[in-house]
Amino acid sequence: MLGLPEEDHDRFKNWLGGLKDTANIGAVIRAVPGVISVVRYLRRVSRPGGGALPDGLIAALRDAETDGQKLSEDELVSMIFLLFGAGQETTTHLISGGLFALLSHEDQRRRLQSELSLMPTCVEECLRYVSPVQMTKPRFATRDMVWQERQFRRGDMFAGFLAAANCDPAKFEDPHRFDITRHPNPHLSFGTGAHFCLGFQLARAEAAIALERIIARFPDMRLDNRTGNIEWRKRLGIRALAQLPVRLVA
Repeated sequence: MLGLPEEDHDRFKNWLGGLKDTANIGAVIRAVPGVISVVRYLRRVSRPGGGALPDGLIAALRDAETDGQKLSEDELVSMIFLLFGAGQETTTHLISGGLFALLSHEDQRRRLQSELSLMPTCVEECLRYVSPVQMTKPRFATRDMVWQERQFRRGDMFAGFLAAANCDPAKFEDPHRFDITRHPNPHLSFGTGAHFCLGFQLARAEAAIALERIIARFPDMRLDNRTGNIEWRKRLGIRALAQLPVRLVA
């Protein structure tokens, strides 16, 4: 969709692979060269003749004009980086986490296989149950204040935990139960208000298509329990599987 040449896709994954452990400051420092490579690459492809495909989103953003103004190179590179990170990584974790949830709940997987019309509510439940984005960006108190019976000082940092809100018993009946028929499902995985995720429909479509194709291609897929415990990546604010061992046939 961005319009990057297909032969560059793996390069991107390699460059950004070091960011898989943001809870480790050493790993973050080691990832800096990869991030620099990504930024340099995006600067090049965002320029006319730089390699971006003419029918992709990069070219469209580069040529877009409103009231005689266009995006600067810095603005364009920042937007591309955001679109790539938000549109690729979080959806990856939604699909893998959703598949793990289905394989961990045999009754739900079987029902989805027999009633594919439940896919839309299944995707919403995966968004709530997995909560691939666990928390909001930080906010800071602009003044001394009392909130929730606690005293806060100006400059204190806050972060809203979306995963906790998605398990709020005041909003969800039996919130720790994975139920692909859950409706209504007022989860906050896409945020809310002015900060609602711009890519929400794309993420829903990607997850629905991926899950439908996987369960159709491998109807007898099971978790491979021989490999031990499922491991999760140490990512601050992101719930991401390190790997998902499966057996494709019973």
